[in-house]
Amino acid sequence: MKRSAEARESPAAEGSAPRRDVVAGPASAGPQKARPVKLAPEDSTEDAAICVFLSALDQFEANARALRAQEDPECVHQMRVALRRLRAAIGLFRNALSGPALDAARERAKAIASVLGAARDWDVFREMLEAGPRAAFEQEPSFFALLDAVASRRATAYAQARAKLDETQAVQFVAEFRAAIELRDWNAAADARDEGSAKGFAQAALTRLRKRVMKKSRGLADLSPEDRHQARIALKKARYGAEFFQSLFPHRRGARRFSRALAELQDGLGAFNDMETVTPLLDEIDAGDGGVTMRASAFVRGWFAHAARAGVEHARESEKRLKELAPFWS
Repeated sequence: MKRSAEARESPAAEGSAPRRDVVAGPASAGPQKARPVKLAPEDSTEDAAICVFLSALDQFEANARALRAQEDPECVHQMRVALRRLRAAIGLFRNALSGPALDAARERAKAIASVLGAARDWDVFREMLEAGPRAAFEQEPSFFALLDAVASRRATAYAQARAKLDETQAVQFVAEFRAAIELRDWNAAADARDEGSAKGFAQAALTRLRKRVMKKSRGLADLSPEDRHQARIALKKARYGAEFFQSLFPHRRGARRFSRALAELQDGLGAFNDMETVTPLLDEIDAGDGGVTMRASAFVRGWFAHAARAGVEHARESEKRLKELAPFWS
């Protein structure tokens, strides 16, 4: 099976990958973001799905190789992004493509992401501590005990992440899903292989994703933490969908503006999410470190609780901005 740039110019045949998947770029030993998915007007829905699936797999593999070579937090982040994109894509195309191979890939991606998530949580927590409370609390001994506790747990999480990537199951995940893509090992809807069907599918999917975002974001500032989390997930899926399909539509600038706005809104909700992430990590540290971190822990909890309250006004502005975002696929 040919991948990436090699596959772009070769004719698409039944049972093989389409001739395009992702825009080629220079190889890098460091962290790699997702490369833009490039689709064409004649692509079928199935062709589009294959391109998106391969894009996510390429991103995941590139960052897995980089993480084995260097302990870079961005590699972990980009692997998680790749797995989220893959799971979102499988869900997005479920009305067109279904079957055990897709279900298995989605579940395996979720399992790997959960291990990577622990490493990422400790990375983010450390960054938050360094960027925020440290300057105000750097003379307090318990704060350095807290930093040491974070470093220890981060090292453990990274060791577990590397071990997971070296497991047979994780290696098979990529190999088996690539094989399934090459064989088109799924059930396709009646029109999923029709030439040019990708654009109509994309329009319907993007409309559905946008409606879900609007519904989940109603009264955003006053939502419960769980409902805000669901709104953030909806924003993320809509952004991924826009990135997957934007090359099918002529309004490229509008598409980029749409995706960028969703990304900014999603990041803005992080102020609410900080406390939800920080609390269980601090609970774990306080329970296991004999009370030496308790004073710093109390201070940090208050710090991020204040940050979460400060996010309320941003949430109100975000809801207004969402209503003003014009679809680029109409």
